[in-house]
Parts: sequence; C-alpha cells; structure tokens
Amino acid sequence: MNDSICFKNVLYFDYRHDALNGPIDISIIDGKLSFKKEECAETIDASDYVMIPSFAQLHVHLCQHLYKGIAEDVSLFKWLEDYIFPYEMNLDHNTLKLSAQLALYELIDTGTTAIMDMGTFNNQEALFESIIESGIRAYSGNVLMDRKIGRFSNDLKSYISYSEEMIKAFHQKNGNIKFALCPRFLPGITDNAIKAIRDLQEKHNLIIHTHAAETIEEIEFTRRTYNADNIEVMNTMQILGENTIIAHGVHLTDNEMRLLKESRAYIAHCPSANMKLGSGISPIDKMINNGINIGLGSDGAPCNNNNNQLFEMRIAGLLQKVKFGSEKMKANEIMKMATYNGFQAMHFNDSGIIEHGKSADILLIKRGGIHKSLYEINPAVALIYSSYVNDIKWVLSQGKVLKRNGNVTVFDNEELEEKRKCFLKDLFPDRF
Repeated sequence: MNDSICFKNVLYFDYRHDALNGPIDISIIDGKLSFKKEECAETIDASDYVMIPSFAQLHVHLCQHLYKGIAEDVSLFKWLEDYIFPYEMNLDHNTLKLSAQLALYELIDTGTTAIMDMGTFNNQEALFESIIESGIRAYSGNVLMDRKIGRFSNDLKSYISYSEEMIKAFHQKNGNIKFALCPRFLPGITDNAIKAIRDLQEKHNLIIHTHAAETIEEIEFTRRTYNADNIEVMNTMQILGENTIIAHGVHLTDNEMRLLKESRAYIAHCPSANMKLGSGISPIDKMINNGINIGLGSDGAPCNNNNNQLFEMRIAGLLQKVKFGSEKMKANEIMKMATYNGFQAMHFNDSGIIEHGKSADILLIKRGGIHKSLYEINPAVALIYSSYVNDIKWVLSQGKVLKRNGNVTVFDNEELEEKRKCFLKDLFPDRF
C-alpha cells in the first residue's frame, strides 16, 4: 500500500477509440494501473482532469540544452561545425550533467517519461547518472563520428572500448536505463565504423539510434560516396531493422520507404527542428499510409528551443495538412505517434495505453479553461490543438510521481537556473 494512489472519477483517453472512457476509479499499485477497487495510501479526486499515457520521445539530445537560443538562423552543417560540435567537445562531466538535468526537468514538466537520447563524445556516464536521478526511462549512448566533419571527429577504437564500459556499467544493471549505439549520420562514419556498430549490436542486442535523410547535403554525400540513398546504404550495410531508430527522414524516395516498411525500422519525426534548420517537411502522412513505424521527438534544444512533445504534436499535424491537405493527419494518429509508438520502439511494451495491469506512465491534464476546446467533444483535438503545458498537472513514470499539482518533484528549479546563468556568464560576460 506504500506509495499507492487512487485517482477517483477518472476520464481517460485511448487513441484506438478516439473517445473518453469512464468515469472510473484507477489506482496505482506497485507502479501498475489497477481498475479494481483498491486500498491506497493517497486518494486524489480526478474529476477535473483527463488521464492519458505519458509521452515517449524518440529523438532528443540532452547534452545540447545549455546551448538553447545560441545557435540560431543557420543550416544544419554550419550549425554543427560552427556551434554544436565545438560546444559538445568542451563539455566536461559537470557541465554535461547540468545540461542533462535542465533538459530532463523540461521533459518531465511537459509530460515526457521515456526518451531515446543521443549523447556526445565524452562523459556519457554524466547523462546516465542524470537520467537515473530523474526517474524516467531512457536509452542513451555516446556518439560515434570517426569521419571528420570540419575539424571534428572521434577515434573508433576508443569509442568501442568506452561503449563496452558503459554497457557493462549501466545497460546490464538498471532496468530504466538502456545503452543505444549512436552513429551520428552517414557523412560522419566510415565503413569500419559501420562494421563495428553492427558487431556491437549483435553482441549486446542493442538499438541503433542515428540521423538519416535530414538534408539535401547529406543525401548528396551518400550518393557521391555510395551511389545510393541514405536508407539504401543502411540496408546494404545491415544496420536497418526493427532495432533501428532514424531521426528525421525528411527526404525519402519510394524505394527507401519500402525498405523502412519491410525492415520495421522507426522514423523519429522532429517537425520543429526540421523547420528551424530549414531541412524540409517530412512526408509523415505518406509514411503512415505505407505502413512505416513513426514516433515523435523534439531533437536538441538549440535547433528547437524547447523539449515540449505537446508542441511537436501540434506542429506535426499542421505541417502534414499544409503538405498533403486539411483532411490528413488525424489527431488520434498523432496521439499514437507521441505515446504508444514511442514506447513500442524502445521496447517498453507495458506502456502507451491506459489499461488494467499496464505500467503507470500517465499524465493528468486539466480539462477546464477558456483556451480549451471540450474534451467531451473531441479529446485528441482538445489535447493537441488547444492545451497548454501548464494544463499538465500530474506526471507519473512507472507509478513514481515526477510532477504533482503542477510542480516538478525532481531537481531544484532555482538551483538549475542559477547554474545555467553561471555557465552562460562565462560565454557572454558582457551580458550578465
């Protein structure tokens, strides 16, 4: 009964039925949802809320959060070479941990409890330590880029050795933390690196998390180097499969879509980042119609300026309507991408749906407010197109309360703000 909570009079949403269910009482017992009558340590009247599954983001960069608002108004490769790579190379354990804590605070505050994170070159343990402290579930891994982009790269042999250390220290010991192989993108990795990635994946049964088909420049590189497109190269090199998560997929041919469907690989759609870096509009509606697995992610803070899945859901819907027509991209499809699909991609198969016995990865969202359309009429539309972040009042991850009555319960907000200000003061002493 310890740490058990009973939410009374719950209305809950299931994307499969596109309607509210209830009201019923739902209890959290040993981290699981229970639809039975239970004795709980705490009882909450949930009459004013809607319960939905928490969000699962398939592509984030915790390491980049300290550079939010600094790398602006440039295209991808200039953004990487002039801003992001120098920043990432200079992160030490403490600054990387601070960046991760800031990002995790924002992710929790906006309703995300599971992430696929791409780390940076060094100090990967700082990311894992911060994730464990946060209480969410996550995959993360140190990045591999053994082919130089500008003047930046890392050593393949060192990457393999360090990855083995991280797998032993974290992947095999903590159920909430899993190690992911993170080759940055095809322009940044050699054939030897691809072979090493494949060997590590087979040895430890790991997920591969990478970028592909994000920009025209990237596609031109693969065509010059391999005489093929991004997804075709990945397929030939045997790193395309159901344990592969590919961020972006903006520019895909029909053949690449066929390969994605057949391999059951996932696309992590990042609409805000694709817009802000001028990469383009990913053909998500077409991919859905072709049976391709798709989740959502906010990408890194410097190419988005927030980690808010609710915002990504709205933008995802609007962009597809601009590209394919107003009748496309139904709200319940977006809900599925943002919740169920993300959990499935990360093999957290006990989450993403409100059902008896499932993991208590849930949000309670305030129903009322002049800004809201009515949940009773169209719950998915009300959530995606008219909800604000401050409507998210409760966030639970496997039954652990991470946000209570609108207040994040992990990490100290004021302390993080002060530490961030100190970091930025060193970069911009004339502004503080």
